[in-house]
Amino acid sequence: MKKYGLQLRFPPAQKTSKPAPPRPPPPAFAFGGGDDEDDVEREISRQASKNKSLQKIEEQHKKAMEEDPSVFDYDGVYDEMKGKIARPKVQDRTERKSKYIETLMEKAKQREREHEIVYERKLLKERSKDDHLFADKEKFVTSAYKKKLAEQAKWLDEERLRQIREERDDVSGSYLSFCCFALFFLLHM
Repeated sequence: MKKYGLQLRFPPAQKTSKPAPPRPPPPAFAFGGGDDEDDVEREISRQASKNKSLQKIEEQHKKAMEEDPSVFDYDGVYDEMKGKIARPKVQDRTERKSKYIETLMEKAKQREREHEIVYERKLLKERSKDDHLFADKEKFVTSAYKKKLAEQAKWLDEERLRQIREERDDVSGSYLSFCCFALFFLLHM
């Protein structure tokens, strides 16, 4: 069965070589020698064979189009092939997530909370120095600040529980980890 249209790969055994077309005879010299009638007949026979081959090609095209309407749609086939290759790459990009970014973001949030708590403690100490000046004045605290303080207190409690669990589960029982826990506990009390 003949295949029409774009052929992707051929093993060397399947390639067929056509014999080269016969060479045209050398042109006759202008004043010497050839018969004009022979030239005309040759030209007519050449045109006839050319027309036959064109008709044959047209018939093959029609037959190919009947078998497969997309046989000459080279761009469509090429785009489809490249699309099949590109689709998995796009899916990989959407499905893939960074291994460590979530942990890094959590640690950054944790450090930011710790920094805020230390800053609040520092402000509280500075305010306590000036409390004797404003002892008779009313103090106002916004609800957003109260909410922030409650979240900080909740986070500190969770952090303490987590550290206590880590200390309990720690098999090394190292003195350094105990010192870190004690230092953290003292800073936040």
